[in-house]
Amino acid sequence: MTSSMSYQAPKILIDAVFFQYNRSGIARVWYSLLEEWARDGFAAQLLVLDRQNTAPRIPGIAYRQVPAHSYAAPDADRAMLQQVCDEEGASLFVSSYYTTPLGTPSVFMAYDMIPEVLNWDTSTMAIWVEKHAGIRHARAFIAISQNTANDLCRFFPAIRPEQVSIAHCGVDFKAPPAAQIDSFKAQHGIQKPYFLLVGSRGAYKNASLFFQAFAALGDQRGQYAVVCTGPWSALEPEFSAYVGEASVHMIEVDDQSLQCAYAGAIALVYPSLYEGFGMPITEAMACGCPVITCPTGSIPEVAEDGVLYVPPSDVGAMTRALYQVQGPVMRAVLVAKGLQRAAAFSWGRMASEVKAALLRVDVSLLERNASATAHHTIDTQTGANMLSEIIPAEIINDDFYKVLNALASREDLKNFLEIGSSSGAGSTHAFVSALRNRADADSTRLYCMELSTERFTALRNAYLDCQFVKVYNQSSAALDEFPSEQEVAFFYANTRTTLNTYPLEQVLSWLRQDIDYMRKAGLTQNGIELIKKENGILDFDMVLIDGSEFTGEAELYHCMGARVIALDDVNSHKCFNAYRMLTNHVSYALTHQNMELRNGFAVFERRF
Repeated sequence: MTSSMSYQAPKILIDAVFFQYNRSGIARVWYSLLEEWARDGFAAQLLVLDRQNTAPRIPGIAYRQVPAHSYAAPDADRAMLQQVCDEEGASLFVSSYYTTPLGTPSVFMAYDMIPEVLNWDTSTMAIWVEKHAGIRHARAFIAISQNTANDLCRFFPAIRPEQVSIAHCGVDFKAPPAAQIDSFKAQHGIQKPYFLLVGSRGAYKNASLFFQAFAALGDQRGQYAVVCTGPWSALEPEFSAYVGEASVHMIEVDDQSLQCAYAGAIALVYPSLYEGFGMPITEAMACGCPVITCPTGSIPEVAEDGVLYVPPSDVGAMTRALYQVQGPVMRAVLVAKGLQRAAAFSWGRMASEVKAALLRVDVSLLERNASATAHHTIDTQTGANMLSEIIPAEIINDDFYKVLNALASREDLKNFLEIGSSSGAGSTHAFVSALRNRADADSTRLYCMELSTERFTALRNAYLDCQFVKVYNQSSAALDEFPSEQEVAFFYANTRTTLNTYPLEQVLSWLRQDIDYMRKAGLTQNGIELIKKENGILDFDMVLIDGSEFTGEAELYHCMGARVIALDDVNSHKCFNAYRMLTNHVSYALTHQNMELRNGFAVFERRF
């Protein structure tokens, strides 16, 4: 950060949208965080967006009413959120569940990667489409376990591990007095020792492992009860066949009665195939309840040696565990170790870690904006002189350079189009250095486009010895494909990007300069179509769109169908709309992304 800049506390908007849909574990997380921040003073920097009076009221927290969320109209919701961010002067946005504004930087809260790990349909189901949109929009990430952070980076390889902060969930449960536990049992007619199942039982929760193991107890089942918490009135038929003469109790619980349910149980049986954190496990341990679970997902990270593990498909091991957990020695060990492990988690600690992560993001944004302003001082020039400058290369041995270099090394990609090659010292070098090392270099082609005559001359001279490089002094968009000043002004006013770092009149002067240069140079036709026609190309194998600030959308139109499309400056006018179009295009999938490098880059590959 430059010495002339002073740090100002950010205004952070939190969308409490999850409370509109559910009051389960994620709601507990956010309620607890807001309570902690109300106590420590961080709430002064926050504004909670309340979706039609569904957010919990916590003294010391400021709220603003906003319309209810609908998965049927995500674009309208994003526009509404951006308007609120602009009106409130927000520097950062955080959603409790997968909503995003259009431009304001956001931090993504990663609770789990269940749909991705279990290979659910994430391309058409609205909730997961919005989750992935939130991931792509985010500048930084907070995961509730290291395992979740690892999975996030595995499924979204453009995310660097250092972008993800870890903030484990807290727990504030404890065993109630014996009289309360007895009262809870009496209220629900529980007269036998019971095994406890919490929450849903289907799919990845793997409850069938327990019921099959319980059936192996045979006639002894009548000595026990099975207690299931949640809004269900009856046990699912596929599980009922296994319970025999055991008593089954289906109960809805609040926090107080849930603590009683934990404390009074033989054990919590939680054989989940995957957890982002596993809050019921820490809650049970904190209440002195032994836990039988599986060493999957984040569970070993969270529970360590405080629980009894069984393989996720081993019915015999689960049956043995149901007996073992009742042994006095085993039970005493599990209770003691569980209490010790649960003590490692607190909502105060999580709130402090999340707060620190949010403040780090805000400081880094200020520093990047200061750096970008200093770096683009050349942009204050006016007239055709600016396009005549040989400007320093930006893409040099950074993440984007490495991605381009790796793509140019792929043998299945033969012809490449680089839009905005400048003098050839940056991205062009990334392509050429890879192509030169290919055994089939002679059968590859790199078509380089540059509007500026001075930069084109330097580019041509730099690669005279490369037979696979063909350079063109052309515009990548026809004159009539440039946006009008009114369209640019509308984008500037309604879309928050790094372009807003500069005065509107300066931005419009760049547009006038580009158009004036094209007219004077006589380069008013679309050069992409000229290259295609001249070389008999229907679709390029790979395209890099990094041309004028105002032509990214037009360039994408002429390059759709390419196997790989790389976009630079996705958080400015240049490729903002192109990024959104590819993100929502059924034929393309995001493969690389880094929103923190300059104005952000992204790479998409055609699915079919």
